Amino acid sequence: MDALEAILSRRVQRVFADKPVEREKLAKIVEAGRHAMSARNLQPWQFVVIQNRGTLKEIGALCSTGRFVTDSPSAIVVLKDVANARWADVDCGQAVQNMANAGWALGLGTCWVGNFDAPKIGAMLGVKDGWAIFTILPFGYADPKNPPQSKPLKPRGEIVHYERVGNPKP
Repeated sequence: MDALEAILSRRVQRVFADKPVEREKLAKIVEAGRHAMSARNLQPWQFVVIQNRGTLKEIGALCSTGRFVTDSPSAIVVLKDVANARWADVDCGQAVQNMANAGWALGLGTCWVGNFDAPKIGAMLGVKDGWAIFTILPFGYADPKNPPQSKPLKPRGEIVHYERVGNPKP
């Protein structure tokens, strides 16, 4: 799948098949994250790849949203450099987007987890001072009984303007 096809067809996936994710695919997803743009090329991220089912269950139990991590076959925890307060969130967001699109192109789905007990998960994973958990991305194959979800996009005319706001045509 080419990049544009992956971007335009990607869906949110919260239910995963009981099938392990190959390490090679996870390595490619991490590489996509590493190649994201970052302000001044500071690359304020680190990635923790998790495939241990026990660890995934513990992490999922510590998510107030995103409990689906519990049933995922793998996850990537994205850490951010807290010293880079101005741009780390933007930069890590770009890394997450790259990883989500790469995963989709490789036949894997994900859904960004936003609410979790960062201190407990950080202690479990050995996160060092100066770093914080930005998000958790569970990755897995789609469960055929629960395919990835999609919501309709807003109409193009409501969100695309040319030359100035309110002009819908080039």
